[in-house]
This record gives sequence, C-alpha cells and structure tokens, in this order.
Amino acid sequence: MYEKKIIMTLLSFITTTLLVVGCSSSKDIQDFNIDKIALDEAKKITSEQGYTLKSETLTESDILIGDSEVFTLIKEASIKGGYLKEDLDSMTEDRKVVGYELAEKSKEDEPIMLCMVIDKGKVIGAYLDYSGYSQGITSIDFKYNFKQL
Repeated sequence: MYEKKIIMTLLSFITTTLLVVGCSSSKDIQDFNIDKIALDEAKKITSEQGYTLKSETLTESDILIGDSEVFTLIKEASIKGGYLKEDLDSMTEDRKVVGYELAEKSKEDEPIMLCMVIDKGKVIGAYLDYSGYSQGITSIDFKYNFKQL
C-alpha cells in the first residue's frame, strides 16, 4: 500500500515536470528578447536614416502571412532596404511583425510606422508603413511622403 502511494506521487511529479518542460517552446524563447531585438534595430535604422522614434514602446501587428500581396510589398521593401531575400523566403510561423511610431508625419499629417519582421531571434526585414496611403508599405529610406518640418 505504501509503495503504491510513493509510485503515484512519483508519477504525478514526473507528469507535472514533463508538462512544464513540454509547454516551453522556441517561440517563448524568441518572445523573451523580442523587445530588445526590435528596439536595437529600430535605433540603428533611425540613426542611419535620420528618423526619430516617437516612443520606445513597440506595437505588435502581424499583417504579414495572411495576405500574399501585402507580404510581397513587405518583402520588396525589406530587400530594397538591405535585408536578405533568403531570410524572408525561409521565415517560420514563429515570426513577429512589430512597429514603432516615428515622430515624423506624412504629408497628410498621418503617423508613419517603422515596422520590422523578426524571426529566429533576428530582424529579417524592415519597412515604413504610411498610414492613409494606398500602398503605404515602402522601403525604410523612402522619404517622399514625409511632411516637411
């Protein structure tokens, strides 16, 4: 009887341990550093392009996979901005699309977002998203629609 209690307790412990370990995934690991990865890249881009982050708080919005036309625009803009086509072609389902609002505004006085595609612990693409423009997804160096200050 005593042995049965020990075995049941041991099985319960093993089951709980396996459940906890099994629930941990690479996606959780990627999410752990996503704020730092995104902010480091955003600071690099803004420094190189002369932009200013309105806030260092990122927003998540994954518009990427469900719409092949949008993905094509993002891919083209990212490649034009210096990112690798191979990285975008091999992107996984664990990817994230995050953005930061820039202090700069569009000619229509609308916000401009600096968006980044993050996968496998690194930024594999980046683009500007001009709110209020048809085909608002452009390369990170596209300043034609910027409002003159």
